[in-house]
Amino acid sequence: MKQSVVWLSRVIFSLSIMVLLPGEIYASQPAATPVQLIQQAQAGDKVAQYQLASFYRQQPRTRESARQAFNWMLAAAEQGHAAAQAEVADFYRTGYGVEVDLVQSAGWYQKSSMQGYAPGHFGLGRMYYRGQGVAQDFKRAYELYQLAAKDGHASAQAALGYMSDNGLGVKQNDIEALKWYLLSAEKWYTANSYVYYMRQKMDDASVNEARTLAGQFKAENYPE
Repeated sequence: MKQSVVWLSRVIFSLSIMVLLPGEIYASQPAATPVQLIQQAQAGDKVAQYQLASFYRQQPRTRESARQAFNWMLAAAEQGHAAAQAEVADFYRTGYGVEVDLVQSAGWYQKSSMQGYAPGHFGLGRMYYRGQGVAQDFKRAYELYQLAAKDGHASAQAALGYMSDNGLGVKQNDIEALKWYLLSAEKWYTANSYVYYMRQKMDDASVNEARTLAGQFKAENYPE
């Protein structure tokens, strides 16, 4: 992937002042210098490719930055980087740096999901929920959201709450709905409005049961 001298110098300068986000997706290794990062990405290092793609995506959106973000993210995804696969799926879904292709999007979410990556589970679940790139299947969407929820994915938990409340893909159950909304609200403030809504139509015993179930879920899936 060739880059112009001007563009490359701009990338190097920006990377020199950039603080990369922590997390397993970056691997536990000494931080590379900007030049080293670009060299590693060009040499085929999937972690460096993911980092470089993430940098481009954080820049003000231009045709060039979007194209670079997609190309580097795709390079990492093709080497099996789970987070990159979910990002490539997002790019195809939204048309970021590439033409919208919902079938491709669903396919990349599937690859990421198969590696156990929570955003991959959530993204694929959303595609099944909406019937985008795949046949609509609420039951399958619910199953995938559950996988993401077990890793503490707040949006997946909120989606499970909504589906439980409305009987989509699962039998309608107010207690289950409130349980999921309570879990989601711990990370996503907006879910508190759904918690309030559920509590208005439930008796105290049912609310307490939902709280107990939420506590049990946390203890079983992500104990402190």
